Amino acid sequence: MSTLSKLVRFLKSHPILFLLLLTPGIPEYLSASSQVTLLVFNPILFFLFLGANIGLYGSGVILIREAMIRWKKGWASVFLLGVAYGIVEEGLALWTLFNPIAQPVGVLGVYGHWLGVNWVWTVGLLIFHSVYSIGLPIFLFGLVFPDLKHKSIVSIRGIRVSVLGLTVDSILLFLLESVIYPNYSPGAGLMIFSGIVMTIFVLAARRLPGDFLKMRLSQPTWGPRKFAVVGALLFPATLLAGGFAAGANIPPEIPMVVDVIFALVILTRAFNAMIGLLFPIAVFGLIASIGIGNVLIVVADLFVLLFSRRLWRKWHQWTLLHRAAIQTHLPGFGESPAPLFP
Repeated sequence: MSTLSKLVRFLKSHPILFLLLLTPGIPEYLSASSQVTLLVFNPILFFLFLGANIGLYGSGVILIREAMIRWKKGWASVFLLGVAYGIVEEGLALWTLFNPIAQPVGVLGVYGHWLGVNWVWTVGLLIFHSVYSIGLPIFLFGLVFPDLKHKSIVSIRGIRVSVLGLTVDSILLFLLESVIYPNYSPGAGLMIFSGIVMTIFVLAARRLPGDFLKMRLSQPTWGPRKFAVVGALLFPATLLAGGFAAGANIPPEIPMVVDVIFALVILTRAFNAMIGLLFPIAVFGLIASIGIGNVLIVVADLFVLLFSRRLWRKWHQWTLLHRAAIQTHLPGFGESPAPLFP
């Protein structure tokens, strides 16, 4: 049995572990925001960062997935809750939504900064977290474990642990940011404002109809390749458009509006074929790692390629099956697609 097959078998028997590893794996390690090379050069630091990322991303995605299932909501609610999560991480914990000198913000700390908020950065990053940190892991989990797609995977105790993990992680990151940027503080006003906005998004997600942006069980009108191409445009559109607009001295309101409109168009047409969203972030992480010789990111990209190929076969079959056969014929992760006709 190959190493990949053994890994697939292990993850199939531990669905919660799969989700916890997948969730920070996409926005952090696949994009090279967190360096995989630390696993070789400083494994203790690597696992400390991994634990922090799981406590943050893993707790968030478990809570939002449980809300989706227990509240019987659709993808629109997931994306709204993803925005609320992004405010917790990037606003309350890491301050990047406000701090104009935060390391990852760059020129967007000046371009579009108004009333203490990095608005262009905020809009793009909240869309990113909503889709890549929350929506995409939940979607992929449903493909990998179709039998668990509409089932809760944690108990009330698990929900409490997730809330505690997200809270503790956020507080520790808040204290860390206070040490890194001793001369900057967002102030109580921005923190309270962030909490209010986050609460509004949560309440809106709770009140939305359950069938709003709910995945239909009919054959989609687009094929998988068209979905993938459109989905692949979201990453450069949301995170790179602001930088280009700043360089071209375009009014900051324009990239903000374009980001929102573009995200709405993509997510309302291609939200149920989000496999295509994986490829641009993997390519970005690969390019970002060239200068630092991060060989392990290449291994991660190859694994994602194999993983996506397996899921792609499942999704391609999904588009060919009749409506009544979708739930019964969709193969499990690691299995060969069932024949279309008996």
